[in-house]
Amino acid sequence: MTLRTKDSEKEHFRAKSVVAGLALAGTVSLEMAADHLGISSRTLQRRLNRRGISFWALVEQSRFEIAAALLCDTDLKIHAIATRLGYSSPNGFSRAFARWAGCSPSAFRALSAGPHYGKQIGAKWAEETPAQT
Repeated sequence: MTLRTKDSEKEHFRAKSVVAGLALAGTVSLEMAADHLGISSRTLQRRLNRRGISFWALVEQSRFEIAAALLCDTDLKIHAIATRLGYSSPNGFSRAFARWAGCSPSAFRALSAGPHYGKQIGAKWAEETPAQT
């Protein structure tokens, strides 16, 4: 792995962390994320595009990961998770989650409690994300 690749990995991880924090706070925008990173919004877009991901795909990925963790590791109600992630209604969150995971949040929670967790469920976008070497 070259120095540039390591730097790129660090930048991506940092951007992902900022986006996850903003998603958890409930308000996410390209401008806010770029401001937190100390770069312009265009530079953030360019760096993400270089890695083959758009800003909004990164937001969706972060929201799914947070939602999955909250569904698996807490007893929070689905409407509480939806609110934490910035959704104005549980229905919007449930539709987005079904698009990401291929099942409803309730089904995901039920499946995650079983011995087959992680084998049959997961984000559809995860299959489309370029392999990281």
